[in-house]
Amino acid sequence: MSKRLFISLLVLTLATIVVVFSLVFGKNSIRQQRRLTREITSYQTTIDSLQKIIDERNVTIQRLRSDSLYIEEQLRVKYGMSRQGERVFQFIK
Repeated sequence: MSKRLFISLLVLTLATIVVVFSLVFGKNSIRQQRRLTREITSYQTTIDSLQKIIDERNVTIQRLRSDSLYIEEQLRVKYGMSRQGERVFQFIK
């Protein structure tokens, strides 16, 4: 085997080792990329659930601004309020 071929193979082998090492253990390694992907997925799930809550609250706000029957229902159910002169009966189980 010629000296030139040996040096070429040695350089190629070392370069391959460096590339494999950086893929497995480096800053942007495959493990790091997988961890980041899982983290992003987790954050996206959290964002989606929080967006759903925001949407529900926006619907409630719109109803409170525009629907007087909904306001009355909420006052009766949550706060036990009634109209003036109205009798309220509470059933006990």
